[in-house]
Amino acid sequence: MIALGAMSGTSTDGVDVAAVQIDPDSQEMRFLGVFSAEFPPELKQVLLSLQEIPPRFAPNIDPIATLLQARKDLTDQYVGAVNELLSFLGLDSGDVRVLGAHGQTLRHRPDLGYTYQMLDGALLASQTGIDVVHDFRSKDIALGGQGAPLVPAFHQAWLNGKGVYDQTAVLNLGGFSNLTVLNGQGQALTGGDCGPANCLMDLWAQRAFSLPMDQDGEIAAMGSPDTDLLERFWAHPFFHQSWPKSTGRDDFSAQWFEQCLADSNQLSSEDIMATLLALTVRAVKSCLPVLVEQVYVCGGGARNSTLIGQLRCECAPADVLPIENLGLPAQAVEATAFAWLGVQYLLNLAGNCPTVTGASRPAVLGALHTAK
Repeated sequence: MIALGAMSGTSTDGVDVAAVQIDPDSQEMRFLGVFSAEFPPELKQVLLSLQEIPPRFAPNIDPIATLLQARKDLTDQYVGAVNELLSFLGLDSGDVRVLGAHGQTLRHRPDLGYTYQMLDGALLASQTGIDVVHDFRSKDIALGGQGAPLVPAFHQAWLNGKGVYDQTAVLNLGGFSNLTVLNGQGQALTGGDCGPANCLMDLWAQRAFSLPMDQDGEIAAMGSPDTDLLERFWAHPFFHQSWPKSTGRDDFSAQWFEQCLADSNQLSSEDIMATLLALTVRAVKSCLPVLVEQVYVCGGGARNSTLIGQLRCECAPADVLPIENLGLPAQAVEATAFAWLGVQYLLNLAGNCPTVTGASRPAVLGALHTAK
């Protein structure tokens, strides 16, 4: 069957839609294509505002109406990206069995028993003509888990299909970083979130340089990490917790970032960017088991050659390799994972990995909205 997956991550820069063909009996997979669409600036700003605690709105603005309008606008972006990919692949909605859609995370507090990924599943199914599975994280949290990361089970399925079973990790460098560690056939997966990745670097690029991101790490490469600032960042309790753990903008907020910068007036903007990149690397290295021999990198941060270069130095002797070596574009991995999770729902198969999330048991994840 052909399945689509749609993902907008914590970088909040746009939506990726991927198509994959999956044999429901053998679980063999063939990647078909991906389409990425940037969010319009107005929608991006609203989504970022909704993620702030508390959200920042002008006086007399109705926050509930703002959220609901943003949900519709976000869903419209998903619809447009799905249609673009179908057109590119020469498919129509009748060729697709399911669309697994993640939505936009606005809050993630598993410690309080909730997470919220905003999306209108009914509207998405109606507008695309494809059955939609979404709200993947809630069931895992209901079972006492973190609800994240959910992609490790897919990483395992994809890598096993390529004959890779052990001493291997998959590193996703999105707004936040997470690791999947394969420990051998018949052995439980391990993994979890590592810490901030692109989200803080993007925030600083916007504030200090009026740029959407530090393209290819060019700004960070012009600076030098500051030890004192790095230690202030590293004092965050999240870094000192063991897996299972997950994080997001709730933990690493703009307010927390500003507090860490309070005594950094003497640092150049380039030095601060270099320190944020060093924090990303340190967070990954702190979680990487010593027995791992190869790390396949995906996500937007895979395009940051400065970041990848430092990871190669710090993670040695493990080889840091592009996920493209295993037949998937870096930007398509998470979207493809949610296509796979959508198929898991249809097949009544578990989508979570309790050794990663801490849930009490494996479970079928998601909620279905039919196109009819």
